Amino acid sequence: MILAGLFLSTNDAITKWLVPNYPPGQIIFIQAILIATIVAIWMRFDGEALFEIRHWRPHLYRGVLYAIGSFAFVNALRFMPLAEVVAIAFAGPLFMTLFGRFFLKESVGMHRLLAVSIGFFGVLIVIRPGSSLVHWSVLLPLIVAVADALRDIVTRTMTTKESSKRIILTTAIILALAGAATSGDGWKPVQQTDLIWYGLCAASFVIAHFFLIEAFRHAPVVVVAPFKYIQLIWSILAGLFFWGEVPDTVVFIGISVIAGSGLYIAWREVQRNLK
Repeated sequence: MILAGLFLSTNDAITKWLVPNYPPGQIIFIQAILIATIVAIWMRFDGEALFEIRHWRPHLYRGVLYAIGSFAFVNALRFMPLAEVVAIAFAGPLFMTLFGRFFLKESVGMHRLLAVSIGFFGVLIVIRPGSSLVHWSVLLPLIVAVADALRDIVTRTMTTKESSKRIILTTAIILALAGAATSGDGWKPVQQTDLIWYGLCAASFVIAHFFLIEAFRHAPVVVVAPFKYIQLIWSILAGLFFWGEVPDTVVFIGISVIAGSGLYIAWREVQRNLK
């Protein structure tokens, strides 16, 4: 999960770099086509059948949820600093803890429920409702958070039946279809130099999601989800070095509360397993 966070941050930073020059649907479409191509070649080298799928419905759910989250995330990057978008979207692991209780029947005690509540308070600190600085775009990372949490719940149910590469492939295909549906929305010719960035973005996505799926394959959601918070560090550094985005004190406080609540959930899980 820690490695997944590093490569997801790389993907996010490159996407933000591309956002001023291309519509969100076009960015998602090109990335998805490259992702599908990379994974298909990888699967062929491993001798793995591309579409030997036992149950299509979870693949469809995961792909649609990822498409919703992707469009919300890319659009959010047009209006907000990278670190703030990622920070609000990181309510996802908190939603995941709750959803793990209701959908996967994983145990969630009072301590973890309290930590989730504190984490949501941290999200409100970052959003600052009622402040003159608040913008409607803060709703977009919240959509990302819910979509990502539901997607990861679906992923957890798929790992016992499907390979990681096939899960990524079907997600990429659905993403490509969703992006293609926006082809009339001002798509632009792709600059040759940007093709390199698109390729790096797609490679980062594949690596990140392979590690992400493997994490859910080997441990319960409530254990691995909090480690996604390490991604916040990479996002802050990327925003600082590439765009000069320095989160203010309030944002840092909110990020600390969100991350602290998630890490507490992980610590409680460790303590419970040691008993």
